Order: sequence, then C-alpha cells, then structure tokens
Amino acid sequence: MLAAWQVLGVALLALGGLHAAVPTQEPATSGEARDLVVKALERFAWNEEHRFETRHRSLMLREVRRFDSDGRVEEEDLGDYEVVPIDGAPYERRLTINGRLLSEEEQKGERRREAEFREELRRAYEAPDDAEEDDDGIVFNEELVGRYLFTLEAEELLRGRPSYRISFRPRAGRLPVRRRIDYALNKARGQVWIDQETFEAARVEFALIGKVRLWWGVAGTISQARGSLDRGPVLADIWARLQLETYTDVRVFFSRTRRAELRQWRDFELIVE
Repeated sequence: MLAAWQVLGVALLALGGLHAAVPTQEPATSGEARDLVVKALERFAWNEEHRFETRHRSLMLREVRRFDSDGRVEEEDLGDYEVVPIDGAPYERRLTINGRLLSEEEQKGERRREAEFREELRRAYEAPDDAEEDDDGIVFNEELVGRYLFTLEAEELLRGRPSYRISFRPRAGRLPVRRRIDYALNKARGQVWIDQETFEAARVEFALIGKVRLWWGVAGTISQARGSLDRGPVLADIWARLQLETYTDVRVFFSRTRRAELRQWRDFELIVE
C-alpha cells in the first residue's frame, strides 16, 4: 500500500510552505470503509516484512510531456528502463531515449548516475544516523489514515477481480503538520480500490482540492495536481505497480510548468536468492 500513497508525493512537488484549507463541515464517515483501509495497512506491513519490491526485476516505459501556455506539447521524453534492485532499493537503468539506443556518451552518463546511486546507498547504510530526514516521504500508517474520512462507495470488479471502492477526503479542522509533505496530504482527496481477496490497494485516484499556495502565495501556486496508480498480482502472490499517471500545473515566481508523466511496468521476473 505504501507505493500507492507515495504517488501523491510524486504529483505534489514543490511543497515548501504550502497553505492548506480544509472543509468547514465534516460528513459522516463509514466505519466499514475505515476497517477495510486498516486491513490494507496490515497487508502493507506484511509486504514490507517480506520485502517483495527487492525480489523481482521488470521493464518500464516512461513518458514525460511538458506543455506550453496554450496546452500544446512543447517537449517530450520517451524512454525504456530496466528496473532492478540494488542493495535492497529499486533502480531505474535507462535503455533507450525516444526509441533509440543510448549513445556512448549517454551510456557513460548513465553509468555515472548508477555509481552515484550506489554511493548514496553505501553512505546511508554505513552511517544511518547521519542520513537526512526524508521531509517529503509518505509513510502509510495510522497517522496518515487518521487524516481522512473514508466512505465505502461500491463493490465492483476491477480488472476482473472483486474490489471495494472507497472514497477519501480530508477531515475538517486543523490537521497535523510536522513536515512539508503534510500540507499536501491535508489537501488531497480521491478513491482507492481494495482487492477483496488480498486487501491489496489495486488502484488509487487522487486530486488536489483547489489551488495550493507556495510560501503563502509569494513563490507561486499549485493550480492542479492529480494522478492514478494501478497495481496487480505479477508473480504468484507478489503485487507490484502496473501503471502510474500524474499531471501537475505549477507556477513558481514567473515560471509556469505543466507536466504529465506516464509509467508502465511489464515483464516481471523473479530474482532467485
């Protein structure tokens, strides 16, 4: 389940000094819906214990599009990647750029990027107390769940599997803010589909509620942020990400960035330990 909530962090970048508004009235919540989300939390803990993300490799297609002020695509980057675990962390090794193989110089750049990734992991393992605190990381725990009201909307099929569709929105009143990411979490609403058999999060859709000001509006605003994540069984009882889509419209000072990203994972292969 953690990966599903991490998608929110992907969409809500530039989080410093956000100003969060919350609903003035709190609708009725569903105890059944919250119980299902808690079961998904337990499933997440089980996944973490078995470290499934470090037990397979896959291929990934990544497409990034940037738009001009009229909404036309002005820049596009399409690439194939091999996703492999390195010292317990997934690494995206680039294979192609816009349909062609990497040049010799680009391959050198990729080797440098991978070497830097390995060095960062080495330093983190050797001196974990010196590692910087992840101010934008999302931890799927009881505190995160407590920020939202959940409603069981329906029981329906998702990719042929019976699922619970549950909506979520921020609670009314002042919500906890301890890190920059909390301002964004307190402004998110959406839906989550929970698989009835496994209680895995099979799909998450989310969106920002209204505009969010950066540094009280001095630096800019996030006008839109939305996205979705699809997950499913890929290797026996191992679930993994299948597709991620995000869109953001952000103004920082006098610069505006509209950006859409699509990631699709395929060809999963179990790593024999």
